[in-house]
Amino acid sequence: METKKVKVNKIGSVLKNMGLYDEVYVSMNANLSEGDILVVQALEEHEKYGDIELVDGTFSKIRKDDLIIGVLGERKALAGIVGIVPKKIKDEGVLHILNIGGVIGKAVSWNKDFVESPIPVKIIGNVIVQNQKLNIHDHIQKLDLNLNKISPLIVVMGTAMNVGKTTATTNIIAALTKKLKLNVAAAKLTGIAAQKDIIAMKNAGAKEVISFLDIGICSTINHHGLVVPAAKTLLNKLSCNNPDVIVVELGDGIIGWYGVDKLLNDDEFANTVRFNVMCAHDLVGAKGAFDMLNKLNIKIDFFAGPVTNNTAGTDYLEHILKVPSGDLRHDTSKLLKIIKTKGVIKYD
Repeated sequence: METKKVKVNKIGSVLKNMGLYDEVYVSMNANLSEGDILVVQALEEHEKYGDIELVDGTFSKIRKDDLIIGVLGERKALAGIVGIVPKKIKDEGVLHILNIGGVIGKAVSWNKDFVESPIPVKIIGNVIVQNQKLNIHDHIQKLDLNLNKISPLIVVMGTAMNVGKTTATTNIIAALTKKLKLNVAAAKLTGIAAQKDIIAMKNAGAKEVISFLDIGICSTINHHGLVVPAAKTLLNKLSCNNPDVIVVELGDGIIGWYGVDKLLNDDEFANTVRFNVMCAHDLVGAKGAFDMLNKLNIKIDFFAGPVTNNTAGTDYLEHILKVPSGDLRHDTSKLLKIIKTKGVIKYD
């Protein structure tokens, strides 16, 4: 296999566990497949949606002609880019940066409120190690099919992207750690590779944080068969250190492309959850989520997100749906009281 050495400018955070350096060997391979680790060259630079998250979690502006290492994959983001892995690479190998973590694919649609246009990139070649092309999926860890003894579990989910899930998650973690002095672990169980959410959880006070990326899965979009065992593996890992409570976020919405529905339909997972927080943008979304989960015999214990920004939302949620609610950005006392009343955690 003919290879050449290249020195890259940036390595996307999707590759944080791969141990790559800024000098790698590459070879052009006509049979590209999802998960392949590629070196690409940025053909443009953009002010809007123009950064990449690096392996250390910091952000760096993508400059024209930057050589970047990323992973070939797909994305379906309502508030971002929809991209695919094309069956054939045309147009001289031009693809696009699909997310901040460095997932690369062919952009087919995007939300212009968030993305003026995706950054186009030219494929330089596959990253080669020991005469073999690297594919991130070859490094997926052995996954657990069942849960072990799990610490008390709080799940934060939402009706879609950008409905306040990470904000709710980090405020819950901060309240549990700073107000109650509890040992909290945290995870993101579904979504696409990026570190910003789990770094936010760490900064909020979680002692240990982990995501699907830490067991070798760069996105849960095309890996629905792995979503449930991956989640159980992550929960088992976190529980090994006996935290007082585990707080997890389910990326994307309860209806979407990233496998959240697979988790909600898994009886073992659903029955392990001690407290469910639902984030919604408006009352239609909140009512839809309430009805959908009710059919699955899953109870929403608390509503958060923009729907709780004032009493126009909370009055309906609490008096019609009979579910407690609140804007966790400003007050977590009601949430903590309910968690204690339900016996999820114990504190003085």
